[in-house]
Amino acid sequence: MKFFDFNKKQRLVFPESYERDAQKDDKSKASAAANASSSDSSNATKSDFDDLGLSTSITLEGRFILPNGELNIERRGGSQWRELNIYQWLIDMPWWEFLLLVLISYVVSNTFFALLFMSCGMDALSGVEVGSWLENFANAFFFSVQTFTTVGYGSVSPRGWDANIIAALNALFGLMSFALATGLFFARFARPRASIRFSEKALIAPYKEINGFMFRVVNLRSNQLMDIEAILVLTWLEDAGDKRVRQFRRLELERQKIQMMPLNWTVVHPIDDKSPLYEKDLEDLKQMDAEFIIVLKGYDDTFAQNVHVHYSYKPTEMQYGVKFSRMYHVNKSGKTVLEIDKIDDVHDVPLNPPLNAKLKDQLSSHVANASVPNNEAVDEQAVE
Repeated sequence: MKFFDFNKKQRLVFPESYERDAQKDDKSKASAAANASSSDSSNATKSDFDDLGLSTSITLEGRFILPNGELNIERRGGSQWRELNIYQWLIDMPWWEFLLLVLISYVVSNTFFALLFMSCGMDALSGVEVGSWLENFANAFFFSVQTFTTVGYGSVSPRGWDANIIAALNALFGLMSFALATGLFFARFARPRASIRFSEKALIAPYKEINGFMFRVVNLRSNQLMDIEAILVLTWLEDAGDKRVRQFRRLELERQKIQMMPLNWTVVHPIDDKSPLYEKDLEDLKQMDAEFIIVLKGYDDTFAQNVHVHYSYKPTEMQYGVKFSRMYHVNKSGKTVLEIDKIDDVHDVPLNPPLNAKLKDQLSSHVANASVPNNEAVDEQAVE
């Protein structure tokens, strides 16, 4: 009885505290669930709109990505010397410009030292016969080249303090120049850079029971790209009262990521009733000043680094009612042959409904002449 009474007393002392603790637990769980729901909603909202770092206040018609893949942005203001990055400039310039710059620097520097040797008098160079000014310059120039490259044939040598000091500076400058040029050569060769070719046109073609926006890419090199991911963002101008505001929206893809790309990849955005391209024709996209911005990134196993490339399509670079033709075949030996030159090959097909009346009129000729059934899907929806 005493044991029973003891337990009863313990229960009579704490029921209110139990209730308070239970209420606190319920409130904590409810708050956590609300926060999780809010977080999921926020993440869902953010997933629909990708921030490319471009301003929504840019309302002038144009394009953000140039056809060569560079950003259509010009920097102005600030200190030019502070912003100047010689290393980046030497790395980014084309090869022919870089080689021409190396050759010009080589000739100019040796010309400078040749004039210095001539200022000391031709008797400062032993083994050189004094002649005309052009002959003296040629002898001094080639002696500078020998000193610059540390070849030193021995037929000509400096004489006197002035000539020896100039020769020492010439050799030092030559060693530093070759070290710099060698480092730049290696950096340019070792720099990872994707060589991805995009189809010249983006297409609106049948995709399953609907239509899709699609473009095709292929790797121009024989190396392997792994974990390739494509991001497609549509930007357009939209009327907001008395002004126009630029909108950005990430478009859902049939396949956003593939493990490898041994052949070509046709990237497809299904145009369903949730797509901003639903029942839009080329004239609508032109009025919207639409631009399809593409970011393609992957892992290059040759350089063991990530690479990326940008591209974009404007409405003038789109075609309706055509689809890509297959760009590979299997030869007699059973080997798959990828014909890169066929990346832009297309043929006419009828689009699937729904189509607005204006678009139906524009595509009536394609429907009449098409040889492919309406419900045929695109040949190359994935990596082929």
